[in-house]
Amino acid sequence: MRIFILMSFLCSLLISDVNNLITIIGTTNVHGEIDPCGWKKKPLGGLARKATVLQNLIDNNEHPIVLDAGDLYFKKENLDPGITLDAAKMNADIITKSFNAMGCDGFSPGSKDFAAGLDFLMEQYENADFKFISSNIAGLDNKLLFDPYIIIKRKNFKIGVVGLSSSFDSKEVVVLDPISTLGSVIVEIENKVDLVILLFNATQQDLTKLYKKNYNIDMILSSKGRTRSSDGGSKIPTYIAGDRGKILYKFKFNLVDNELPIVDLAWCENTVNRVTDRLDKMKQGDVNANLYTLYKDDKKTLNRIISYETQLDKANQLLVNAINTLEFKKIELGKSVFDRLDILKIVDEGKLKIENSLGPIPDDKGRLPDHPHHGHNH
Repeated sequence: MRIFILMSFLCSLLISDVNNLITIIGTTNVHGEIDPCGWKKKPLGGLARKATVLQNLIDNNEHPIVLDAGDLYFKKENLDPGITLDAAKMNADIITKSFNAMGCDGFSPGSKDFAAGLDFLMEQYENADFKFISSNIAGLDNKLLFDPYIIIKRKNFKIGVVGLSSSFDSKEVVVLDPISTLGSVIVEIENKVDLVILLFNATQQDLTKLYKKNYNIDMILSSKGRTRSSDGGSKIPTYIAGDRGKILYKFKFNLVDNELPIVDLAWCENTVNRVTDRLDKMKQGDVNANLYTLYKDDKKTLNRIISYETQLDKANQLLVNAINTLEFKKIELGKSVFDRLDILKIVDEGKLKIENSLGPIPDDKGRLPDHPHHGHNH
């Protein structure tokens, strides 16, 4: 079965062409992290490492579309006034300056991005060289704060990127119903573009509602949840890139025929592997066993077998017929990724400014920060 997957993948490469390939780099739930963080022996993330990956792609002539799906600036939806809030605002300034320098195409604010207040977020918007987009976050006058979508041109393609958020409590903004609002935007944009990407700061409830609609969406980059997706699922391909900026998700679209659907290769391959393993285990060590004979008196298990085989057939058929494809890989921002020095300078100068203005700021566990270069590579 795994040989079949490999052959299908190789066949998809045969019909690919460099002019058909669109690369997207996505992040979710960065939560204000600017440095490598996490396990002390293996700190991951950091803006300077991200910048290196982006620069390498540009140098390799891939010119990725760089997107963030929200909850970028802050860890919480509510920040206590005082030094903690002041430090968080200055930290957000570092992120905006770094994004300006490294490049970003689209950012869809999430609920946590309003933690320092609407005025502060609008300051970031004014200072940003990248696009803020949201189709359903409005001011108290019900007028949208940002453009609902952007259209990006790459090679011979037009990519529509839509911003969206699930509802959240705020005294400063109005969050319009996300699903109905999105429907109107898709109608407006779908005939203008070759690919539709949704940046959605989404609750699982809203994702479930969205999956029941027949909206023309090719991929969702979703924030709020922190699970690192290993594939896009069986509905609209939906990916969450974890949290704290530790990992970049690289998506590669191979667009050959606009009239055909896009096949999420990761979902197909994971489904074939997962279901095959489950069916093999049900054979109880006998690879030649007939499952329908083995479980002939167990109706519940027989129904599971039928369900598994249906999933397997679907995944295999998608692989066999795949013309337009979506591939993805996780890029860990570990120690092997060196810091881009101009971004490292922005980060370290910003941290020094915070310390000089406010003194050392303890983290959530009350620990004081290490040396400014802790966790960095040069």
